Amino acid sequence: MELKKDPTMRDAAARTCFVRLAATLILCLVAATPRAQEEDRAAAAKKEGRLQIYSVMPATYNQRMAETFSRKYPFAQITYYRSRGEALLNRVLSEARAGKDNFDVLFIDTFETLEIKRHGLLLNYFSPEARGYRAVDRDAEGFWTDFTNIYIVIAFNSRLVPNGKGPGDWGNLLDPYWKGKIGLDDREFEWYGSLIHYWGREQAIGFMKALKAQVPQMRSGHTILAQLNAAGEIPVSINYAGSVDALAKRGAPLGWIKTTRPIVYKSTLVSIAKNTASPNLAKLFVDFCLSAEGQVEVVRAGSAPARPGIAPEAKDLDLRPVPLEVTQGLSRYVEEFRQLFQG
Repeated sequence: MELKKDPTMRDAAARTCFVRLAATLILCLVAATPRAQEEDRAAAAKKEGRLQIYSVMPATYNQRMAETFSRKYPFAQITYYRSRGEALLNRVLSEARAGKDNFDVLFIDTFETLEIKRHGLLLNYFSPEARGYRAVDRDAEGFWTDFTNIYIVIAFNSRLVPNGKGPGDWGNLLDPYWKGKIGLDDREFEWYGSLIHYWGREQAIGFMKALKAQVPQMRSGHTILAQLNAAGEIPVSINYAGSVDALAKRGAPLGWIKTTRPIVYKSTLVSIAKNTASPNLAKLFVDFCLSAEGQVEVVRAGSAPARPGIAPEAKDLDLRPVPLEVTQGLSRYVEEFRQLFQG
């Protein structure tokens, strides 16, 4: 006896097959699109060829990123100019007033980036790699993305302060034992303002006044503080993790506390000039810098990557950025800090 297939079942099977085929094609197209876009951008970037970078980062960082990118894209001819934040900000603004467009990509800290953005000198570019970053670490309008971070931590001399015996949190610095034994940079403004933001003014100011009563040794520069830590002249200090790690890698008896809540971090942001002469090459370079591949190079250079998941040890840290509100109102915190600790 011959069984006849139900036309309804036949149609349902055909629809299911079509849906599966369509879904497979869409997935293939989605997967291929970023690669196709990168190839198209690379072809356009090859015609531009030259890229001028302005940066506040150490020369070794700039060289590493430029050389790694050039190995991937040999046609790229990258030059960079390095300076401190305020000087670089003034250079960018002076060139803009003179009608000059000398830089293509910019690495500079948050305060200066916001000022340059305010003058309308940045390009809003939503890098596809920026989606891998925390919302607080990328501009909602696409003008900048965090590139590398500086953790503000409690550093200690491991010969004077055995592991596990140091101040495990900010409040432990107020123990009478640490009186006169704490180093503090005389420009730790962002840290001061950030604790006010995260803790609330009453708690934070109470802590800062108590810290002042501990008679901290004020110094200018985190590298100097780290060197004094290493020499044993100051047992503990409020310092940059990167400054501590750099000396520790050379054998200095230094470490830093990983349990402070919060660990505030300052950011070096990457952005593109609005009037760049090499827009495709600039975007290609920024994409690389923000990619997992580029962020691994940040680690190899000895810095903290901004992209989550690159440095496994960071997942256990209570990391908080310097809030934009603090950066934008920094002059208030500068005045308060100086009155309290230097008045």
